[in-house]
Amino acid sequence: MKFSLFYVLESPDRDFRRAYEEMLSQVEIAERLGFDGVWLAEHHGSAYGSMPSPQVAAAAIASRTSRIRIGIAVSNLTLAWPVRIAEDYAMVDVISGGRLDFGVGRGYQPHEFRAMGVADKQDVSREVFNEAFQIVTGLWTKAVGEPYTFHGKHFHIDGVDCRPTPVQKPTPPIYVASISPETFDLVADHGHDMLVTPTLMTLPELNGFVVNAKRTLMHRGRDPLSLDFPMNWQIHLADDDAQAVAEARPCLEWYFENVMSAVPQGESTPAGYERYAALAEAAAEGAMSLTGLREGGVCYVGDPDGLIREIEILREETGLDHLICWMRFGGMAHEHVVKSMELLAEHVMPHFADAPPLIPRALREEEPAIANDRFLEIEFPHEEGETHELSRG
Repeated sequence: MKFSLFYVLESPDRDFRRAYEEMLSQVEIAERLGFDGVWLAEHHGSAYGSMPSPQVAAAAIASRTSRIRIGIAVSNLTLAWPVRIAEDYAMVDVISGGRLDFGVGRGYQPHEFRAMGVADKQDVSREVFNEAFQIVTGLWTKAVGEPYTFHGKHFHIDGVDCRPTPVQKPTPPIYVASISPETFDLVADHGHDMLVTPTLMTLPELNGFVVNAKRTLMHRGRDPLSLDFPMNWQIHLADDDAQAVAEARPCLEWYFENVMSAVPQGESTPAGYERYAALAEAAAEGAMSLTGLREGGVCYVGDPDGLIREIEILREETGLDHLICWMRFGGMAHEHVVKSMELLAEHVMPHFADAPPLIPRALREEEPAIANDRFLEIEFPHEEGETHELSRG
């Protein structure tokens, strides 16, 4: 099982230099502790995050590390010219020696679309995303030296080359962030994987989404043990529950107050973003207190033993094999982040070091139906020994 870090890099005090230095220091520590990767988010112009160009941060991380993989969660393909995106991230892959994991999404915050001059595109962001995605991957996979041309509804490109091209062939691993079934076609047809998070849904909702997504992809021919659905989870560990709660409460509540103010809501909600408006309404009713967040599994705050139990449940229910740990949330103090990382590396990571990939329990139970529907045989590994009934919510 793999463990990574995640950064939006919120800076409540606007001390951006300190925030960047803390992130770079924490990533260096993470590599020494044995973490597998770090994932970086793109956001613009609000307290919610201070990393408008993850490609810049990724290049800095590449220069200060040698092993850890560098993921993007995500590059917002609706906000920038896709040729520039292809060029920038190809450079990251070259500079890092082929350590880039490329996550993509279409964005959701109206103020970002306005700030980047594409407010008129949010209602059609799925169309824009699909075209931009075709251009980026097309530039990366075309024959060397061959000009690339694309004519769509939103982008027109004639005879463009991409220099450099990524080290990883045909492309770096690609992950798509979405909570919508429309993404399944993209994922299934091209062999990509999905980034998931309970940040904007409860953990039971996320579990159901992941199982349904994997079921759909299995019906479409994907090997269930090849599916990589990294889950990004806000986590804070301390020696005991009370200490963890005391350290995390102000940071988490500040974070959710800010993120809920940024999501689409009210009568002006763009088409396709209705779920975000519903979340904002729930937040206004108090669902985003630390107590509510913990009860809904939106975050984990506690001691390492409790986290081990939660991960074991997630592995059974969703086949979780890659946990992205969001530890520096809401401007969490550097020393608290490092202590949380150390506790995870000392107690949690060794527990799952040899854990094999799992198919979600519900899909193991559906083995005959899935095999018959696909007209082929799939071998579903079953654990030996006692079966424990695990459930949540």
